[in-house]
Amino acid sequence: DNLTKVIMKSFALIAIAAAVVIVYLGATSTSENDEAFRTFISQYGRNYASEDEYSMRRSIFNEQMRKVEEHNAKNLSWTLGINQFSDWTPEEYSKLLGLKASEHSQVIFPVKAFPKADKDKTIDWREIEGYVTPIKNQGRCGSCWTFSATGAMEGAYFKKYKQAVVLSESQVLDCDKFSHGCNGGLQENAFYHWMKFGPISEEHYTYAPQDRACKEKQVGADYPELPIAFRVDVGDDLLYDALVHQPVAISIRAENDAFRSYKSGIIDGPDCGTDLDHAVLLVGYNAEEQYWIVKNSWGENWGENGYVRIKRRDGKGICGINQENSVPVYEDDF
Repeated sequence: DNLTKVIMKSFALIAIAAAVVIVYLGATSTSENDEAFRTFISQYGRNYASEDEYSMRRSIFNEQMRKVEEHNAKNLSWTLGINQFSDWTPEEYSKLLGLKASEHSQVIFPVKAFPKADKDKTIDWREIEGYVTPIKNQGRCGSCWTFSATGAMEGAYFKKYKQAVVLSESQVLDCDKFSHGCNGGLQENAFYHWMKFGPISEEHYTYAPQDRACKEKQVGADYPELPIAFRVDVGDDLLYDALVHQPVAISIRAENDAFRSYKSGIIDGPDCGTDLDHAVLLVGYNAEEQYWIVKNSWGENWGENGYVRIKRRDGKGICGINQENSVPVYEDDF
């Protein structure tokens, strides 16, 4: 009987000790998450309106932390991390993704048959100063289509005139009647607008992440009207053939964790999806590792200093990158 009591008491002590360990580990995990959240608040200057909002944002942040850790534990070709969207609701994030489907295009530009490249080589337009401007930030506005369009225009203008320019996104955000401002639009609509009214510099028509009255007539054009633009037909080979000549305005799928929380590496696999909702700029290709180099418009704190690498695949492509792309042209050397 005494032996039985000793054994029972030992089991009880072990159970208590195990419970204490579990509680301690849970507290440690919660404490670490709270510390991470406080660091996040400080880094991104958050100021929540109430205790309820604080709790709501912390819950979203904790869920994003879980997704980041779960993904990174798989040791895939790209990593996720905490960034400026880690406390955003899905609805808030989706409002950034302002690409409208191609049926919203005011004009159907011709598909250009670009000369076939003999052999795929590494291309990086950032290496020639003037083709690619510094990373910009669209803010809380679905204006990605304007940043993709101005990025392609800046490269096209430099190619022709050898003059580096920084163009105004707000010109087409405010003035393109066939798009919807912060509620979305299409790069080709912006190109068509510049064919009728020349682009304006960012200095003379400063960007604001909001819908405003158009003032391009008061400001006046700084540069010549765009002569023409072309669509790039579907396919990774055709996209590469276009990139050989200049940066390309491209469309991708970004309403997913792979893109929202992207930190580094090469996005690959089906996680991205292929239904297009975001506009960005293709600025390069790495032939050795076979990935595209893409400029985003979410500031330098997102991704690899504002850029993302996407694996080259055939068909629709990773994140749908091969599907709906175009180039504005000042100098047609195709």
